[in-house]
Order: sequence, then structure tokens, then C-alpha cells
Amino acid sequence: MTSPFFNSNNELRSGWKFAAFVVILLPVWVAIGFALAVIFAATIGLGNPLYTLALNALASSIAALVATVFVARIVEHVPLQVLGAGFQAGWSGNLKTGIVLGGGLILFTMLGAMFIGETHLEWTASQAPMNQMAMTLGILIVAAAFEELVFRGYPLQILIKGIGPWRAILVMSCVFGLLHAQNPNSSRLGVFNTIVAGVMLSLAYWRTRSLWFSYGLHLAWNVGLGMVVGFPLSGLGVASLWTARVMGSTALLGGEYGPEGGLLGTIVFLVGAIAAWRIPVQRINYDDRIYKDPGAG
Repeated sequence: MTSPFFNSNNELRSGWKFAAFVVILLPVWVAIGFALAVIFAATIGLGNPLYTLALNALASSIAALVATVFVARIVEHVPLQVLGAGFQAGWSGNLKTGIVLGGGLILFTMLGAMFIGETHLEWTASQAPMNQMAMTLGILIVAAAFEELVFRGYPLQILIKGIGPWRAILVMSCVFGLLHAQNPNSSRLGVFNTIVAGVMLSLAYWRTRSLWFSYGLHLAWNVGLGMVVGFPLSGLGVASLWTARVMGSTALLGGEYGPEGGLLGTIVFLVGAIAAWRIPVQRINYDDRIYKDPGAG
């Protein structure tokens, strides 16, 4: 008799493993968020939206790491390296490759914006306090870690085992894109482009079986686009060294949502996906214990 909980290998089915990650993630996220709010409300106050955003980013990233450690140790009985989240051989090289690729995509975006529209860069670093710049950088660092652990980490990996790589990548990328639909000035094209970006980042993971490649790419894009060049980042304005002022077609350049909301962003992410699939990288030196017996979910 077929069990709804275990497959033919007497393993917990992929859907239940996915659910285990979520069941750990959400309560831990809420608990840590509440604890941080109580602790810091008495010291720094929570009236500043940047502080609130920083605490939420910290709580979410800690929760994602706790959930990842839980499924690695308790559910799969494997080291974090097998999930691509440890400091396995080649991790720093993959991180650097991701950062370089992300920087190249930023340059491509700038050249595209200058070619399509009228673009001006204004030095605005002196207008933002140093602590605000530092906090913004910290938020981007931990927020990218959270999104990689959740969208390219174990949930994607266990779906790959259950339904195959392409369907799993599309499912998690669609969720990734739809969660950005509530961002300021979001549009259907912006959501679609975020889905394409999710595919790009998923391919970066799948090539290496390491989150460091996708994390480096994700982080370089967010920091370069938002903090260095000063474009709106998925509709959000952040403290930046320069501020890019672009005049031209919203459909092409994204308008107030930033390049991610226009056809330029579509092209950039498609180019990035191809580059992520073709660029020389180092795959982690572990067997595919998560991916063996595909379809046995």
C-alpha cells in the first residue's frame, strides 16, 4: 500500500520535507522578530523605518539559517555543505565569480540605460549619514542571504528531487517574483522580470550546487544597483553613493520601479541567466544525496 508520508525507499516524501522547512522557518521568524523588537524598542526605538527593516532582515535571515540547519541535521542527516550552505571547497571562488558577474550586469544595465534614455549620475553620498549607509549595506547583505536560503536553498533543492529541476526552478522563481508584487511602483513586467531573475539565480545554484555563486550574484546586483549607482531597487529607494536620474520610456527603463521594471531588465536577466549557465565555476565536491532518485517524492 502506498503511504502518503513515505516513498518506496521508506524516505519522507519531498512535500513533507518542504513543509518541515516552512514549519520551522515561520515560527522562528516570528519569535526572533518579536524578541528583537522588544529588546531594541527600549534602546534605539522603532520609529525609524530603516531600523525596523534592519531588524526584520536580521530576524528572517536567522530563521532561514535555523530552518536550514534543522533540515540538514534532523531531516536529511547531511552536513550543510550538501545543501550548498557551508564553507565547502571552492566557496570563495564561487562567491567572487558571482560578484564579478553581478558587477558586469550592473555595467550592462548602465550602458543600456544610457543608450535607450537620458541618464545622469549625481554624487549624493554626502547627503546620507555614514550610519545610514552602513545599515543599508548590512540590510542588503542579510536580506540576500535570507532570499538565497529560502528560494535557492533547501526548498528548491527538495522540490528538484520531487518534481525535477526545471519545474522546481519555475515554481520557486514564480513565488520569488510574486512576493515582489507588493513593492512600490510594481508592475506585471516587474514581477515577470523578478521571476526571470529567480531563474537566473537558480541556475547559478544548480551549476555549482553551492549558494555562494547565487549569493554573490544577488548581493552584487542589489548593492551595485541600489547603493552604488542609485537606481530604485525593486521600487525601493536606498542610501547610495550616486543617484541615477533616468529619462525615457517607462516600458523600456522601468520608471520608478527601476531597471527591473522595464524591458531592459528583461534583457539583462536573460543575459545573466545565460552567463550563469556558461561561465566557468566550481561545483562542490559532494555527491548528490539530495537529488538521487528524482521523482520519488
